[in-house]
Amino acid sequence: MFRIFFTTLLPQSEPENFCAMPNKIMTSSLTSHFFIRKIFIRVFLALSLLMAGSSAYAQLIDRIEIGRKGNIAEIYIRFAVQIQYLSHSPLEEGKLLRVFIRLTQTNIPESEAGQQTLRSPDTDLVPRFSVTYPDLNDEILISFSQATHFDVKPGTDSRSIIITVPILPGAKDFLVEQRVDNPKPKAEAHTTILPAPPQPAPTVKSPALPVEKKEASTATAQSMEPATLSSETAAVPPPPVLSTAEIEKMAKKFMDEAHQALASKDGSTAVNRLYRALGLPSNSQTQAAQALIGEARELTGEYAKARAEYDLYLKLYPKGAEAPHVKEHLASLPKDAPRRGQTAAAKKASKDAKPAEWVTTASISQYHYLGNSHIETITPPPPGQLVFNVDTLSLQDQNSLISTFDINARKRDAFSDTRIVVRDTDNRNFLPGKTGYNRLYAAYAEHTDKEIGYFVRAGRQNPSGGGVMERFDGLSLGYNLDTTWRINVAGGSAVEFLSPFKKNFYSVSLDLLAQPNQWGFSTYFVDQTLDGALNRRAIGGEARYFDSQITIYSMLDYDLAFNGLNIALLQGNYLAQDGSNYYAILDHRKSPSYGLTNAMSASPGQSISDMIATLGIDEVRNQAKVLTAVSDLFSAGLTYPISPQWQLGADYRLAAISGTEAVGAMPAQPGSGNSHVFSVRAIGNNLFFANAIGVADASYILAPTYKGSSLGLSYVFLFQEVWHLDGNLHYYTQKDDTGETQNRWTPTIKLSYRWKDSVSLEAEIGKEIAKMDGPLRVENSSRNYMYFGYRWDLR
Repeated sequence: MFRIFFTTLLPQSEPENFCAMPNKIMTSSLTSHFFIRKIFIRVFLALSLLMAGSSAYAQLIDRIEIGRKGNIAEIYIRFAVQIQYLSHSPLEEGKLLRVFIRLTQTNIPESEAGQQTLRSPDTDLVPRFSVTYPDLNDEILISFSQATHFDVKPGTDSRSIIITVPILPGAKDFLVEQRVDNPKPKAEAHTTILPAPPQPAPTVKSPALPVEKKEASTATAQSMEPATLSSETAAVPPPPVLSTAEIEKMAKKFMDEAHQALASKDGSTAVNRLYRALGLPSNSQTQAAQALIGEARELTGEYAKARAEYDLYLKLYPKGAEAPHVKEHLASLPKDAPRRGQTAAAKKASKDAKPAEWVTTASISQYHYLGNSHIETITPPPPGQLVFNVDTLSLQDQNSLISTFDINARKRDAFSDTRIVVRDTDNRNFLPGKTGYNRLYAAYAEHTDKEIGYFVRAGRQNPSGGGVMERFDGLSLGYNLDTTWRINVAGGSAVEFLSPFKKNFYSVSLDLLAQPNQWGFSTYFVDQTLDGALNRRAIGGEARYFDSQITIYSMLDYDLAFNGLNIALLQGNYLAQDGSNYYAILDHRKSPSYGLTNAMSASPGQSISDMIATLGIDEVRNQAKVLTAVSDLFSAGLTYPISPQWQLGADYRLAAISGTEAVGAMPAQPGSGNSHVFSVRAIGNNLFFANAIGVADASYILAPTYKGSSLGLSYVFLFQEVWHLDGNLHYYTQKDDTGETQNRWTPTIKLSYRWKDSVSLEAEIGKEIAKMDGPLRVENSSRNYMYFGYRWDLR
């Protein structure tokens, strides 16, 4: 509910868009007059941070990628903004998977609210699936075409979610087909993709899941490379849990076979067996296997990979028993051996393989939104009169057609990966006097060369770090200095729809790539001008750590032009062995970020250029600094599985917005004070029906000027494999210091039907009933809304 109130209070550069927004946010136009007092504005700005995961913005999902690691696949759902993983349901298996997240980035530019759905890329590794965000409770909904086992964890970059699923039986990723169709030479048999170990595919809780050491072995440099990423979905029966003794027995068997292969000069077989040993959880053979795999790579002539393996051993075990031996081998490697790339044999195998072909997927959707409102306001009569004043307003507040187009073309082989991406949204507003708009959210081409180690992307794209915080038109470049260091450059013009300003920027960053069980770091410098004047000049850094259970991300951004800290962020997740998740975030930032436009409220009617000409750039920057508020957010919580069917969660959030001083025509603004939200949530799966998920949540809000509480129930299930039914009911109540009370009911129901795995028909209807009762007036309002439409996935 707070996202509704918050939306009404933000300055809107496109007021006509409210009548074209999807239903839930549209209700904000009816309640804006409730909160005209400035202190309420500050309070709800603070609550927007508390409810950061509730704001819905268009085109927040950047892309879906699928990577293969042996007999498992990793689905990467990458966002255009920073997020934090909270929980998921069900825990291990199903056709429907809900992932609960929270948006940690508060300066998202678009005010359009709409649901975004992306289909899985083409591959036979995993079952086909779709990803929808936001769903009923503002979570990610992943709908698989068949039930599958899965594990979910946060990504290492604070912008992604990773879903691990077993490879489908009989899957033939095309890179694997290249290897099979061209088995010569033997040394290349395992250079591109690790073949599946003989043991069964791992499940969510199996300790045999090759996460910890497998990621830290030969594939460390490869696992992050786009060329190993396939583009699609999977399901196999769960394996038995391996005991420590069984793991040790398997590891020794693989090591014995590797020693035998090395003795017979069969480097390819040795690499295969050592891969399998390193794919097991850490054991007594792990350290020796990491040292030995470098020798196996030398035997196959893959000196760059041998160097990477030796380097990794010295990083993981600097005082290990094999360290002197490893250093000797490093020193003896050919001096002219490349630090990246493939052997000549590998190149020949790739040339003999079937040429790579373009694979194109696309989707088209159109949804028609309708809404009608009725408001009745009763005010006391003037002194001396007995008749109450009754004002009634009925109107159609929404009538729009929103169309989206999404295309993704990809061509890849063992050494390169090329993509073309276009995403566009068109909004036709049919209300009298209103106009529509078109938004091109993404239009870029990118190319990755694994052999040379570079990446280039040109066109309209979402920010991906390096101090860049806005969508932009321009160029992004990256180059791998070696297996652990990467340099990046980006430049272009920020994309702010309907903005009269021209923002040009460039950014340079250096990354120490995060490896399992190790810290990764990034440092950056970014310079941005606004209509030729310096608007942002910042230095900053990011730190990341991840292993099989812990994910930590932190960020600092300091603006040199304003001489102030812009962002300080620390967030982390701990995934326990019992399936519970503990999370926390500490966020201190300027709201909005430092910029010259923050000074405009001090001189209404003047442009930034006029202000600079009149006051000078230093004074304008000083006014902008004084008028920039500081937002602070702390949140901590946990989710705990009490049974295979039920999870319970609890969450505490504290937020505050600072006040600002009086400057020019802008009076001083009070701070919001501390606002607290205490929440509990229950999540159940397979409720009444298979693959059905139910969520119940309750929150208590304690703010300086009011108290409130909310209750929510939602339920979603599949029936007859093609029908999808969602139901949602929310209740909110509030009482402020003036004695004014508010009560609001919002029921919705949504039905969708999927035809032939390519066409989806959807419809949703809802109603909002609200009552405000105060000393000066009583107001009753209601709103009916609906939408219906289709999505067509083209392959």
